[in-house]
Amino acid sequence: MWVPGKGVGAEGESCTQVQLQDPSASFRFENSPEHRSFAESIPDGTFVASIRVTRYRVFDTEDARENRGIYRWANDFHSLTRDWVVREQLLFREGDYYLATLVQESERILRDLKFIYDARVRPWRRCGDQVDLEVITRDIWTFTPTVSFSRSGGENDYALGFRDTNFLGTGKQVALRYDSDEERSGTTVIYEDPALAGSRWRMRLSLTDNDDGHDRRFRLNRPFFSVYERWSAGVRLEDWELEENIWFRGDEVEEFNHQQRSVRVHGGVATERELEKQVGRWLLGYHYEDNEFAFSDSDIPPDELPEDREYSFPFVGYQSIEDEYMEAHNLNYLGRTEDLYVGEHYQWNLGYSAETFGATRDQVHFSGRYGNTLRVSERDLWLMDSEITGFLSVDDTDFENLWWTVNSRYFWRQSPKWSVFSGIRLDYTDGLTRDRQLTLGGQNGLRGYDRNYQVGDRSVVFNIEQRYYSDWHPFRLLRVGYAVFFDVGRAWFEGEDNGSNGGVLSNAGIGIRLNSSRAEKGSVIHIDLAFPFNKDDDVDSVQLLMTVKDRF
Repeated sequence: MWVPGKGVGAEGESCTQVQLQDPSASFRFENSPEHRSFAESIPDGTFVASIRVTRYRVFDTEDARENRGIYRWANDFHSLTRDWVVREQLLFREGDYYLATLVQESERILRDLKFIYDARVRPWRRCGDQVDLEVITRDIWTFTPTVSFSRSGGENDYALGFRDTNFLGTGKQVALRYDSDEERSGTTVIYEDPALAGSRWRMRLSLTDNDDGHDRRFRLNRPFFSVYERWSAGVRLEDWELEENIWFRGDEVEEFNHQQRSVRVHGGVATERELEKQVGRWLLGYHYEDNEFAFSDSDIPPDELPEDREYSFPFVGYQSIEDEYMEAHNLNYLGRTEDLYVGEHYQWNLGYSAETFGATRDQVHFSGRYGNTLRVSERDLWLMDSEITGFLSVDDTDFENLWWTVNSRYFWRQSPKWSVFSGIRLDYTDGLTRDRQLTLGGQNGLRGYDRNYQVGDRSVVFNIEQRYYSDWHPFRLLRVGYAVFFDVGRAWFEGEDNGSNGGVLSNAGIGIRLNSSRAEKGSVIHIDLAFPFNKDDDVDSVQLLMTVKDRF
């Protein structure tokens, strides 16, 4: 056990410190009660005297299991994250006041970076009214040749290319990729900078050339990178064209071209705290969007094209967020620290899209979302969120593209390796334009059926899974988990015939989950076998799904 030590500071002050952890223990981010106790003894308002940064590579060569030629070569080939990249993300500098909330939030910001597997920020020495901090980070493998294949709902997708989310250790992302799925194929180039010129501004540029159109997007923004940040601003430009597909029973029944051009400028200013940990923010901006539709060269054209439409509106909004997080393991991912938001948050936006501003018609635009944690304990976690968006016509009070979603997720932890997950999602729509559809099937809820199998203007789906998070770590590269699941749900039109097999559908299945411990930390590979209970001639007796999702 490490114990606090005594020493003398540069000006004769008596110093107290915690000895360094064993490097392998630090590499694995093992819990250190001594460091935690020492951090709790540091009062807010102490001065930050120094910050030292310890950066670990992908593999721990101090561990005999990883002290092998292939792992040493991988470390040598990998560009270690630069010291200044880590320091740029911290919410404090040397000479600032020490605040435990900023230390904890800096940890979350570092862990949220695509190229950092885990991070710790903690005091290690105190001399009088000064404290020395250490920042520990561990890289993941960021140069990723993309060779992927997935199958879901009877359709095959594949991709070829490469991506580096930490180019030369600078934190910049560059990517070149060719994708092909049942809807389209094309080439994409991406450049992303999370700290433009060392500032809090972020920039992303992506260019895609598809066989059915193009996709060009540019974003420059300074977000509320901290819960207590005072302001944000940004601009987003988009210009894309693609072939839209309308589905029924898993088959494409209509195809047509859709081109959209949009501009969005926004900003926000934080107000005084509503409560001790509740922060309010006023939001302002302007949005312009032009949608044009045309017949494509498809042999299944629509009887009628969607109506061209333009939106042009200034908007105002308000956001409230509670500074409440918890750390978890083996929940959405395997074997790493997860920062779960467990506070209350809500946001609303209102805008007026008027012919005077260049819009097609006079409409009120509205959007809002609400989320809260209904229960949290060592054994269970219950989360709920809801989101609504759409337009309301001023002339006839009809809705256009109204979409309301309610989600509830419940986790019951039976042991560190076993847990039950259940979730229910409800969707309701009204006045959807002909280019938008509510669908159910495949990877979006009913895994025993083809993708986009059922359509409707409302849907409900319930999922329950028994999960197992194993300790198996093959080749020191992948964490492995398993799931047994049951899905039941339906999409339908109120009072309308939805065709054969249009009632409640259900399926059961088994699955494997693969979560990389060295690369793509936010991606979980799902390999599922699903067996549908409600079948007709168009439904296979078993579905094999291979997908990549952002959680277990």
